Amino acid sequence: MEIMKKAGLVILSILLSLFIAELILRFIYQQQTKYFVWQPNLSHTFHPDSTIFYGITGTKQFSINTQCFRGDEFTNDSSVKYLCIGGSTTECLYLDDKETWCYKLQEALNSKFVIGSIGKSGCTTRENYIQLKYFVPQLGKIGGVILMVGLNDMMKRLSRDTLFENNFQFTPKLEDSLANTILLSNRKESSWWRNTRLFQLAQNIFHQANKVEWKNVQDDSGEIYKTWRENRQHASAIIDTLPDLTSALNEYERNLQLIYEETQRQGIKLILVNQAVLYKDSMSAYENNLLWMGGKGSFQEEKNHAYYSSAALKKALELYNERLQKFSLNKEHVEFIDLAIQLPQDTSVFYDDCHFNEAGARKVAGIISKQIIP
Repeated sequence: MEIMKKAGLVILSILLSLFIAELILRFIYQQQTKYFVWQPNLSHTFHPDSTIFYGITGTKQFSINTQCFRGDEFTNDSSVKYLCIGGSTTECLYLDDKETWCYKLQEALNSKFVIGSIGKSGCTTRENYIQLKYFVPQLGKIGGVILMVGLNDMMKRLSRDTLFENNFQFTPKLEDSLANTILLSNRKESSWWRNTRLFQLAQNIFHQANKVEWKNVQDDSGEIYKTWRENRQHASAIIDTLPDLTSALNEYERNLQLIYEETQRQGIKLILVNQAVLYKDSMSAYENNLLWMGGKGSFQEEKNHAYYSSAALKKALELYNERLQKFSLNKEHVEFIDLAIQLPQDTSVFYDDCHFNEAGARKVAGIISKQIIP
């Protein structure tokens, strides 16, 4: 009986201690963001091989701040805050934090602007819409978002071929499912304890201690690019004719409409930037050897897949860029920037199909900055 009393007192003391700790944390520990694209305080150092990445040299730092995006944190000052959203061309994985076009854009603008980025490899307008709706409002009042899109939507359609969902449309159930699939989240309504500060603090410590295994995504030096390029160079076939892209382009426009409506709801400006690529009707052998995208099926993981020619890929992206420009016409609080027509199509800008090297990121920032502030 005495043992049970002591055990009860121990349990009661532990529960009381946890309760007091929870109360204290509610005053001193800010509640964790419910949804985020990158885990907070993520940091990784890359050592890209300059023989693989033309125009990139030195060690590169990739950092995510406590507000879960790349760049300087948004504070409660009078600065105008913009968030860049997109895929890997916005992510700039192998560029240093201060070499990305998003950061260079901040430097090109006056000191009243702060530019952050949640660009992430592989994201299409489906993911961009979810990121905008669920993550962006958590940052407080911002001036707008800069959306660089088109290429991933196009590549997803071409790679999936006949398996592409021709009639895809968002429903409330699908949207909720996608939000909890593509975004990191501590939201678990069925588990009350996940909403406690104690759990959120422990989760944050866990996130910091368990860094992303980059080798499972893209390796530190970029060796995987050799494999991807070799896969394309040994393609089972080169395809010059595009499939019918009508349904995919229609979905692209529907997603853009959802994105536009969401920016209107949040009261922020939408800056749409089309995509520039290395693809040309006629390319040198050296340029062709830099390419790795545009395959059917699991072309990154497997060999012997068919690939679309550079001319076909150029034509396909032009269709997406045209659709983006037409969509932007006569819409309030929307600005369109034609990056594709202003950026050189050579290795002074790109190290592969579409990704910017150091000089390329500076040029992109210069083009965008001139249109944000004429």
